[in-house]
Amino acid sequence: MNGNIIISWNNIYLEAVRRLGGAPGPLSRMGAMMHIAMFDAINILCDGSYEQYTKSNIEKIEGADPIMSAAYAARKVLLETIEELIKQTVKNQGGVPSPFAAYQVNTGFDADSFLRDCMTPFNMPLSAANCDPSRQFGEAVAKAILTERENDGSQNPPPSPMLCNGSSNRNTDTVPKCFGYEAGDWRETGSGPAVTPQWGRVKSMGRWDRDRIDEFLPTTALNIKEFDTYEKLLKSRDYVGQFDEVRRLGEAHSTERTREETEIAFFWANDLDGTYKPPGQLYVITQTVAKQEGTIEDLLETARLFALVGIAMADAAIVAWYVKYLFPNEECPIRLWRPESAIREADRDRNRNTLLDPNWQPLSAMVDGTRFSPAFPAYISGHATFGAAHATMMRLYYGRDSIAFTATTEDPHALRDENGIKLTRRFTSFTEAARENGRSRVYLGVHYQWDAEGGFESGSKVAEYAFNSVLKQQAEHYQTSTSVTAKTTNEPVTV
Repeated sequence: MNGNIIISWNNIYLEAVRRLGGAPGPLSRMGAMMHIAMFDAINILCDGSYEQYTKSNIEKIEGADPIMSAAYAARKVLLETIEELIKQTVKNQGGVPSPFAAYQVNTGFDADSFLRDCMTPFNMPLSAANCDPSRQFGEAVAKAILTERENDGSQNPPPSPMLCNGSSNRNTDTVPKCFGYEAGDWRETGSGPAVTPQWGRVKSMGRWDRDRIDEFLPTTALNIKEFDTYEKLLKSRDYVGQFDEVRRLGEAHSTERTREETEIAFFWANDLDGTYKPPGQLYVITQTVAKQEGTIEDLLETARLFALVGIAMADAAIVAWYVKYLFPNEECPIRLWRPESAIREADRDRNRNTLLDPNWQPLSAMVDGTRFSPAFPAYISGHATFGAAHATMMRLYYGRDSIAFTATTEDPHALRDENGIKLTRRFTSFTEAARENGRSRVYLGVHYQWDAEGGFESGSKVAEYAFNSVLKQQAEHYQTSTSVTAKTTNEPVTV
C-alpha cells in the first residue's frame, strides 16, 4: 500500500488552512494532530512496527482498513480542532472579527460541510458509523489524540495585552500584559494586538516536560545574559549592526536590496490568510521529497514522515512563542520590538548610532499593498524556527542533508516569470532552504538577523529531540538493512 492517502489529506489540511486562516501555533498543532492520528491508525493495523504515539489502549477492529481508517481519523481530528479554534476565536474577540486579515480566523468557515465534500472522492459514507469498522476504528484513534490534547494549554484564553500608560507595573500571572512601556519592548504597529501570547505554555508534542524547555532555547544568536535589559541591548554595538542591516535591506523601496533578495523575501512569506501559511509551505516540500525519494510507495513510512514533521513544527511554534513572550525571564522578558518600531522610534533608544526614520516601512505587505509587521515580538523568528525544525527532521529521517528539491510559494506578492507564473526556487539541501527561509525575514523588513539565527538553533533542537523520542521502531521490528537504517534506528541521532 502506498502513501497517497497521506498526501491527499495533507492537501485537505492545506486547503482548510487557506480557508480558515489564523496564527502559526494553532495551525501547526492542528496539522500535527491530524498526521499523528493517521500514523497511529495505520501503524496499529499494520502490526505496530513503530511505537504508538497516544497512550490509549486502542484495540484493532476486525475488518478495519488502514487507508480508510486513517482517512476517518484525519477527518475527525480536523473537524474538531477547526470547530474548537473557531469557538475560541469568537469568544476571545467578543464576537467581533479583527479588521486585520493576516492572522484573522474565518469564523464563518463551515468545517463540517467542507470535510463532507472531501470524503466524496474516497467513497467514504458518513452514516451508520457503528456498521463501518474502518470509521469506528479511525474515529477511536482520533478520539485518543483529541483527548490527550484537550487540556494542553492551547485552549487557554490569552491575556488581554495593553500598552502601558506610563506605569511600570507588570502583571505576570501568565504572560506579561503590559507591552511597549520601554524602548526596545514590542508594541503594536497597526497590525493588531499581540497574537497568541499564551502559546509558549502549550504542552509539547515531542514529549518533553515543561521544565525542560531551557534545552531548546537559543544561546548564541543574541547574548541574552549580557543584554538582559533593553537599555543594555539598545546601547550595544551588536544592536546597531542588526538595526542598520534591516533598515537598509528591508525597507519597502530599498535601493540596496537586490531583485533576488526581494524574490527570497516574498517567496518565504506566506503570512497572509488565503495562503497555506509557513507550516503549509514546508508540508508541500515534504510532499515533494517524499515523492521523489520513493517514500510514498510505503504507506506506513509516509504516515510516519508526515507525523514527525508535524510534531517538529508544532514544537517549533511552542518554543518560538515562548522566546517571543517569556524569555529569558518570565517576570521581565525581552520582547523585542519589530524593526518598524525600532527605526521609527530610534530617538528613544539612547543610541546615537541608530538612524531615525519616522516614515520607514517594511517590504512586507497585505494583498492591497498596506505595509505591516506581524503582531508579535521579533526575537526569535517563527519562520526560521519552523524552517529549521523541518530541515532537521527531514535530514534525520532520510539520513542525509544533501537532497535537492524544488519549492513553491503561495504568497500573493511572489515574483513571477515572463508568463506570469510564480517563480520556484531550487535547493541542494534542507539546511540551505532553512537558512534562506530565516534570512528572508530580514529582506522582508520584519526581523533582525539574530532572530533568524536564534530560530535556527531552537528549531534544530526541538526536531532532534522529537526524532529521538517519538514514533521509534519497536525493538522486535528493528532492521539493519542500509535502505531503512536512517528511518528505523532506535539509536539517538545528534545534530
